[in-house]
Amino acid sequence: MNTKLIIVADLGLLRAYQQVQGLGDREPHLKLIEELKLEAAHEKLSDQMSDQAGRFPKASGPSIVTGDLSAGERHNLETEQVRRLISQLAEKINALLADESVTSCSLAASAPIHKQLLEELSEKERAKISQVLASNLSKIDPSELPRYFSKPAS
Repeated sequence: MNTKLIIVADLGLLRAYQQVQGLGDREPHLKLIEELKLEAAHEKLSDQMSDQAGRFPKASGPSIVTGDLSAGERHNLETEQVRRLISQLAEKINALLADESVTSCSLAASAPIHKQLLEELSEKERAKISQVLASNLSKIDPSELPRYFSKPAS
């Protein structure tokens, strides 16, 4: 069976639809087969961290004076969180495309993450992707999605 998927994603949500051919006089339609909500994408960074300011010493060794503590800022934490979320999305897409019945896929991912997401996919699964849109279509009504993918990619 040849299965065609449409996958739409942003940093916090992934939805995968299977294109179902209409029987008789019914038109083809999309059936939701997978939805992944990444809660960490919607939380504030401060809500995820348990360390309180002032817990890390500014210097090491015997010269540390009591009360001489820094905020212990983690400058790359937000970038690392985005990288992890993209990795989780790619893992789910790889799993969906690993199914032997899936022959092709159209993918729409929000512009800030679409290149990184494609790079995270395995070569075998990436080869099944026939069209990529750098657009956030995750909130679009499923009945409207085929219209976006029928246009030539720009």
